[in-house]
Order: sequence, then structure tokens, then C-alpha cells
Amino acid sequence: MKFDLHLNVGKVYRTQKPGSVEMFYSGKEIADYCNYYGITHGVCIYDDYKNLKELIDNTDAKIYGVQWIVDKDQELDAGKEGWYGIKLHSHRGYRDATKYDWKEPTKKRGPLSVEDKMNGISPNSYGLNYGDKYVKEILADLPDGSLVYMHSQGWPAIDNRARPEHLFMLATDFFNLKFIMGHAGGYGAMLAALPGPHIPPHERKKGYDVYKTSIRNYGDSVVQFRASAHYANMVHNLFLDSSCYTPDKAIALRDTKKWCVGSDYPFGANKPRNSEGNDDANHWGVEDFGKNHVWNFDRQSELFANAMGKDVVEESFKQCFDYIEKPIDVLAQEQFEWMSDWKQVVKSEKDKYKE
Repeated sequence: MKFDLHLNVGKVYRTQKPGSVEMFYSGKEIADYCNYYGITHGVCIYDDYKNLKELIDNTDAKIYGVQWIVDKDQELDAGKEGWYGIKLHSHRGYRDATKYDWKEPTKKRGPLSVEDKMNGISPNSYGLNYGDKYVKEILADLPDGSLVYMHSQGWPAIDNRARPEHLFMLATDFFNLKFIMGHAGGYGAMLAALPGPHIPPHERKKGYDVYKTSIRNYGDSVVQFRASAHYANMVHNLFLDSSCYTPDKAIALRDTKKWCVGSDYPFGANKPRNSEGNDDANHWGVEDFGKNHVWNFDRQSELFANAMGKDVVEESFKQCFDYIEKPIDVLAQEQFEWMSDWKQVVKSEKDKYKE
């Protein structure tokens, strides 16, 4: 079994950041990727059902589709082949800013002002605020047992709702749904590199922003990975997508069985650097899959196997399959039994330290 917990098909939205571009990969392109790596199962985020169906029709892999939801009035594809739930994103998604206020998602607004445009606010530029009641309204309409894939993006800012604790709170509010935490608390090491071997600044001076940012982001990423594993252990309806690998993420995931490898293809490496467009010539294809610069499934699996053991990674595939396929009440019963054993383990640890 090879289970890729994070695939994307169709449109991948841009962000407000300069240089961010909208991407589009067809169902056939993602099917080529699945077939090349021998992926047997995959959770795939999709924008339009026709793109998911094209993927399903071109691969033997079992595809669990999660529909990208940006507005509450979107029609769900529930009941269609391959539909298993929804995907919510805090930092990407084209919510119409002429329809919703970008700071208060439930508040209606008029056309963008000149000042809005000068501040970088565009009609299609931002995602959901997980703390808004609007999100709960979306979740309340889902059938029991539906998958809810949610992006997580840790950084040391208290107003960032895309952190593990917020997803954990939603999971404990909707015990009837199966949550998947994208990236296990944080995307990866792009902004969370281990600080270099420098003496920490001991004076408050200009020019130390690089060190400050590095130590904050690295420290926060480690905390978020560990918190994600702990939260997943606490409830029956929260599972972790590992994309993308960092050593600290692998260390944290040793403490839970509720995780699986995700490649985030093609988002992880979707196009050559300095590309300004989204034409087919900029897309990775079969001829690129084996190259080091492609953030591929086998490479991700290998990195985690080197840190945790091949058997642990292979077991993660089965754990993911069980999480998605088992009825929600069965997962709840298994959680009850596991928690009973866990309490005994904690007691044994306490007794050991007393001795």
C-alpha cells in the first residue's frame, strides 16, 4: 500500500503575497503522478468535480476527493463518485471581497475602494478565518463521517487561527466529522530553519531581525509539530498529514500513530523558478518525476523512513486507510479503548519516577 494523504487537482489558489500565482493541473496530470509512483490510495483536494472525475478515470488508485470550499453557498458534491468531504484553507481561496469583508467574513461589503487596492486587497485573495462562526455553519451542513481537510500554518502570532489548537477545538465541537490537519501544524522548514551557530544578540539593536525571525519561527514550528501529535492522540476524529518533511516533524510524529505521508503534489514544486505563468510548458510531467527538485511521494516517504524506520511509514499508510474507511462510531470506540490503556501507561510512568 502507498497512501498519499495530500494531492491537489485543478485550480490551486494564489495568495496575497507578491509573486504568488494561480496554478492548474488536470486530472490526467495528477493521474500520471499517481501511476508513476504506484500510489494505491490518495486524498485529493479539488476545485471542480470534473477535474476529480478525470483523475479517477485515469488511475487505478483509490481517490478520496475533498472539495475546496471558499463560500458557504457553494453546492456540495456529496453523493458523487469520489466525494468524501471538503477542504478549508486559511491562507488561500478566492472569497469574493465585493461580497464578503476580508477581515469579517460574514459581513457584506461593497466594491473595493482605492485604498483597499493600494493595501493589496483584491477581489480574490484570501482564505477562511477558522475562528469565525461562518466556518462552523459550513461544518454543520456536512453529512456525518465526512472528511474535513484543513490547512495548518504555524508561526508565532497569536491571531493566527491556522494553528493546531484551533483545529483541535473544531474537532471537539464536531465529533461527527473526520478532521485531517494539513502539514501536521506547519508547512515545513521554509521559514523555520534551525538558527545558525551565532551568539544570541544581547542588545536591542536594528539588524537583528533575521535572527529574531529565525529563532521565533523555528521554535514555534517545533512546538506546533509536537502539539499536533498530542491533539491527534486525544480524540478519535483528528488525523495528521505529514507534508512536508522536516527532521523536527519526524521526531514529533514518533509520538502518534495518527499520521500519514503527504506529498502536497504539485504544490510543493509546481513550476520552475521565475515562471510567470501557468501554461503547460511550466508543469512537471512524467519526465520530471524522478528528479530531486520534485517534491515527490517516494522522496517524502524515504525521508520519514530514514528518521523513523520503514515499517513505521508503511504502518502509517494502513492507519490512514483505517481512519478514512471506518465508521465514525467505530473510531470513537477504538479511541475509548486506547485512552484506557494510555491512562495506565501514564500511571506507570509516574510510578517509575517515584521509585
